[in-house]
Amino acid sequence: MDDRIQGRIQVPLSEIREKMQNILTALGVPGEDAAIAADALLDAERRGVESHGVMRLSTYADRIKLGLIEAKPEMKVYENGAVARLDGGNGLGMVVMAKAARTGIDLAKRYGIGMVTVGNSNHFSAAGYYAEMIAKEGCIAIVTSSAAPSMAPHGGMDTLFGTDPIAIAFPGAEQMFYGDMATSASSRGKIRVYSKTGREIPLGWAIDREGNDITDSVEAMKGILLPMSGHKGFILSMAIEAASSLLSGANLSCESSTIFDYTRTTNTGHSLIAIDIAHFLPLEEFEERAQQWFDRIKNSTPRPGYEIRIPGEQGDKRRKESEEFISLRRETAETIENYIRG
Repeated sequence: MDDRIQGRIQVPLSEIREKMQNILTALGVPGEDAAIAADALLDAERRGVESHGVMRLSTYADRIKLGLIEAKPEMKVYENGAVARLDGGNGLGMVVMAKAARTGIDLAKRYGIGMVTVGNSNHFSAAGYYAEMIAKEGCIAIVTSSAAPSMAPHGGMDTLFGTDPIAIAFPGAEQMFYGDMATSASSRGKIRVYSKTGREIPLGWAIDREGNDITDSVEAMKGILLPMSGHKGFILSMAIEAASSLLSGANLSCESSTIFDYTRTTNTGHSLIAIDIAHFLPLEEFEERAQQWFDRIKNSTPRPGYEIRIPGEQGDKRRKESEEFISLRRETAETIENYIRG
């Protein structure tokens, strides 16, 4: 559909990147950190994950202004063999997690495997960004995070859990496996995007405060998210919070708050595991075999009306199509302009 009909505009990628970085540096964020944050948000946007993209910048900027996020965090890494704990210094989640990823890669190259837990952090955009960062260094990556309370336990009504994402990535010879998902039936950010355009959500994504199934996206923003696949999503969410929050000392989702609560910090927890492939067998051998597997899957018989893709393939295609221009919602672009004008 034409972008004009959808209320979208085409913006030069280099231009929006520069504007985003300028907004952050004007708030005291070092240039290198601003570049990391902008790149993470733009990567999500370009992959089609608008809910974790450019629209998030204004919230991060507001929180920096209020002192709820540190522009120049004092991050500390405590290593113990193949594992490390990172205190994020209440910095931008993207900056904190990029450091955690680099630490995990270094540990994996030394020991074959590295695990990093992260506390005292913030929302970090899409988990897959860091999983891909690790996988590009010849590793299998697993990245998790706790999130603001928005989801009830299976069969419950209290929002004790977040959307608690998990991302996994590993390289093939010609493409990368890139899986990134919430443990709720949908991310809250995706429902927020639906609500801005008046779209209905599928049954099973959310319930209202009385426990009734709903499809109204606006009402869903006031309601309760449901775990994906019922008890299975609930199990996975608890496991993610154990690794991201219990192990790091960060807040569990039930102890935290949304980034739209401008009265308190979030102390968000993350975790990652990096597995260096070359410690097990030659990287090229792994990548060639993985690619053969990918190709066999893609060339298998599809259901009528379906196309079989490797996870991450569609997002990577969208990213390649936006190397010069990026499609943004007009409201998002105007928010960026308003920040630039002060």
